[in-house]
Amino acid sequence: SPSFRACRHGDKCSRVHRKPTESKTVLFRNMYASLAMYAHERPPSHSELQDHYEDFVEDVFEELSKYGEVLELNVCENTAEHLNGNVYARFGSTRAAEAALAALHGRYYFGRTIEGE
Repeated sequence: SPSFRACRHGDKCSRVHRKPTESKTVLFRNMYASLAMYAHERPPSHSELQDHYEDFVEDVFEELSKYGEVLELNVCENTAEHLNGNVYARFGSTRAAEAALAALHGRYYFGRTIEGE
């Protein structure tokens, strides 16, 4: 089966990438948990999944907006383990991105520790 990777190195990717010293974009690893992951008795309906996702996006957008203008928010609901639940937030300034990273890294959301970079 084919292998799809976002890295320009493809299958030879070591997953050790150079990180910029400053950026307007912040990655919060494994922050989003789909309701489907926690449904043990019955699978959630499409509307329940959508409501859960929209509530999450609204909560996160509201929280991140405390630190500056949020230009873009991307939530990964991907089956690839290293991408699943990742949230990428692009801010209007590096100062806002740094403030959000400092404020949220190490906090808890939905029973998970927020890991930002």
